[in-house]
This record gives sequence, structure tokens and C-alpha cells, in this order.
Amino acid sequence: MALKDEFTKDKPLLTTGIVAAMLEITPDRLRTYDSEKLIKTHRIKTGDVQKRLYSQNDVEWLQCIRILVKKHKMSISSIKILLQILLINPKTKLPDNEIGTVLTEMIQNPNFKTIVKEF
Repeated sequence: MALKDEFTKDKPLLTTGIVAAMLEITPDRLRTYDSEKLIKTHRIKTGDVQKRLYSQNDVEWLQCIRILVKKHKMSISSIKILLQILLINPKTKLPDNEIGTVLTEMIQNPNFKTIVKEF
């Protein structure tokens, strides 16, 4: 079925406003994550306006970032450092707690290698 193949988890379909509402954050916060290179948004030009679009993989990635930032009070720079360590040494033993679970989810996300290499 061709339609099913069109809507994969890596297809950017969600706008900034929708993703911000899903994550209960402001669009400005999403733009901050983009400028800090914690997410690589897909951009499309519609007329004179350029829009950011997000895939389901992007939303799952951002959910992990939000847990680390909001619940565990981690800074953007500390998240970047942790992710770089995990990229360099993927066999790093992660803690057996929520932070370890979130980091494991991030490692398994297709965004992991592409985003962390750009830090």
C-alpha cells in the first residue's frame, strides 16, 4: 500500500506550533533547541516564508530532551556532553534509572548520530 509507506516515522509532517503544543513548550523553545543544534529541523519554503517541520522521530527525540531539561534540571551543554560521550563510546554503562532509560532511547533514535556529530 503506497499510502502507508508515505507516513513513516522519519517523514517531517508536523509544524512548530503542533510540536510545541504536543510537548507543552513554546515555539521559541523549539527554535532554541534548533539553534543549539539539539534538533535538526526539516525546512520547507512556502512562498516567502520558511517553515520548520518535524517527524515523529524528532518529536520522540525532543521528548527525551524535555525530560532531561525539565525533570532532571540538565543544561543544554550537559546534554550535549553526555551525548558526545555516548557517540564516542557507545558501550558506556548507563545508570539504572530514568536518565539511563532516556539516554538509551536517545541512542536508539535515528537522530542520534546525525545530530550529535554536528555539535
